[in-house]
Amino acid sequence: MSSSPLWQSLLAIMMMVAIGYGSRILGLLIMARIPLSPNICLFIDAMSSSVLIAIITPIIVHGDGGTRFAALMAGAVAIILKSPLASIAVGIICAASWRWWFVT
Repeated sequence: MSSSPLWQSLLAIMMMVAIGYGSRILGLLIMARIPLSPNICLFIDAMSSSVLIAIITPIIVHGDGGTRFAALMAGAVAIILKSPLASIAVGIICAASWRWWFVT
């Protein structure tokens, strides 16, 4: 009995949605029952930063000059202004400017 690739793909997508949604709900339910001590708050803050760094670092290492320039400028703005929104905006503007001037 062979099922079509379309149904297999849809089943795989539905399973990924269920697992992703379930892990978010379970995470919320578990964390709702854990008292947030200062140590747990520090752990959560450090964990979110380390996940962000783990995602961004390979992009910077394997990226082009525009990627590196945008990351450098966004990091500088984040350190100086301590504003994530400003940092994101500067990163986007720098990446777009680099590609406008050097790629086209």
